[in-house]
Amino acid sequence: MTAVLIVEDDPKIRAQLLLQIREEGFAPTAVESAEAALVQLEGPSAAPPALMLLDVRLPGMSGIDLVRQLAAGNRLPPTIVLSGEASISETVEALHLGVHDFIEKPFSRQRLARSMANTLRSHALSREVAQLRSELTGGEILGQSVAMEGLRRRIAQAAPTDGRVLIRGESGTGKELVADALHRGSPRASGPFVKINCAALPAQLVEDELFGHARGAFTDARSEKAGLFEEADGGTLFLDEIGDMEVALQGRLLRVLEDGLVRRLGETQFRTVDVRILAATHADLEKSIRDGEFREDLYFRLAHLPIDIPPLRQRQGDVQLLFHHFLEQFQRRHRRRAQEVEEKVYPRLEGHPWPGNVRELQSLCERLVVFGGDPIRAAELPFADSVASPAVAATGPLSPFPADLGEGQLPSLKDFKETSERRYLEAVLGRTGWNVSAAARLLGIRRTYLHQRLNALGCHRPTGLGNPEGSSE
Repeated sequence: MTAVLIVEDDPKIRAQLLLQIREEGFAPTAVESAEAALVQLEGPSAAPPALMLLDVRLPGMSGIDLVRQLAAGNRLPPTIVLSGEASISETVEALHLGVHDFIEKPFSRQRLARSMANTLRSHALSREVAQLRSELTGGEILGQSVAMEGLRRRIAQAAPTDGRVLIRGESGTGKELVADALHRGSPRASGPFVKINCAALPAQLVEDELFGHARGAFTDARSEKAGLFEEADGGTLFLDEIGDMEVALQGRLLRVLEDGLVRRLGETQFRTVDVRILAATHADLEKSIRDGEFREDLYFRLAHLPIDIPPLRQRQGDVQLLFHHFLEQFQRRHRRRAQEVEEKVYPRLEGHPWPGNVRELQSLCERLVVFGGDPIRAAELPFADSVASPAVAATGPLSPFPADLGEGQLPSLKDFKETSERRYLEAVLGRTGWNVSAAARLLGIRRTYLHQRLNALGCHRPTGLGNPEGSSE
């Protein structure tokens, strides 16, 4: 039977919950304090329940404090909070930490039963998604090219150390996968692995997320909150897209890296943390330093052990391996039978510049599994028309120069790559009427990154086109 842990100090409510949950077909256990719940959850004979029903106002440690402690160690079971006294800030924090639902007292039998069913269903789906993601990556960094062998070697050398690692690579190359591998291979593997995307939150929220706040630090801060540095104590903190962090916040981060002390917003006392920092960026931080957008001293603090991830266009020998790997995984995921692949598909795949990198290839494979035929034909590839004709095939599938150029007339590798990328991006944008948002979805990259590449490559919307929503102007 499904085990349910009830943490409720009111004996009448506790008895009612025990009765209802038994009648629903579960196996409930009830305790009257958060401290007793910790014994149930973390004791020597602890068996994590499938679900926890938790009151907020408890004697001693509060329900929210219990959630914080369990979430910090990644040990929070699927949880429903029951309370009639929690503040808005406590509610938001609990949901942010992983609580599935928040039910105000008094509540009906039907409301609780529905919430329990939804929570268990949601947790089961989350486990399935995590398993599928694990299958899609295999927990491995795939590839047999020299570049990928070198990447795996550097990860193996850096992982057992406590050095800070700066992971550099274009969007879609798998920076988070490298960070996962570094954490798993480190002595901190049993500790928390906490991640934050610095580009996904406004600067003030990033600061609150990293350092936490004291009660009353700002409007609606009705309870204290630990930051991610404290949650990652004894483990690893992964700062994704560090290049997008505001300069003012970079100074606070630098202080933490220098002395290992953090201070919550609204507090004067410092707390010591033991955290390994992994950072990642797709940006050119050296250029950002020259432009005054990134602190040079922070760069050198983060880049003790730099690791560069090669873009997919620089390891074309891995494309076919990845293509079949993702096809097989998506066929299993969507319960489709294996598809044959037309031979003409492979040269087109290997000739494509893959501006969205592995993420673009993965997205393509899912589309082919769901919408493609059997066999998968070259004509079904969205970039089929961009492949060079046989007349210029001798110089490469996307060569931007004629085959009869002399050696002294050949462009540099940098010019070739930029010209190829420019042509491809303009071709994709031509299909979407220069709607940048639609083009970014086709490419499997962020709209902001596509804008950056268009500006860097000097791509401009042709005159005479309208200016649809999401266009580059």
